[in-house]
Amino acid sequence: MPRFGGSQRADREPESSALVISGIDVTGAKFQEESQMIDVSETGIAFYMKTSVWMDAHINLEVFSSPSLGPKSLLKAKIVRFGTESSGKRFVAARFD
Repeated sequence: MPRFGGSQRADREPESSALVISGIDVTGAKFQEESQMIDVSETGIAFYMKTSVWMDAHINLEVFSSPSLGPKSLLKAKIVRFGTESSGKRFVAARFD
């Protein structure tokens, strides 16, 4: 993965690549949903999602054709922050495992 800067907090690059998120929701059921990236950094990613998941949940991400991550990336990440809801979707920030 490319380096995005050397500051204590990783620089975020705006990005709108398509991604598929999968994992376990708050009821314990498996889920999969399509979304779009908001931004990406050396250490994590931000996106919106409809499915309710727990803080610290581990998720799988499949990113398609990203200028920052390459033509196709399969990643694992941990939910570290939730934000405001918009159009039935909630902002999610996740740190790469």
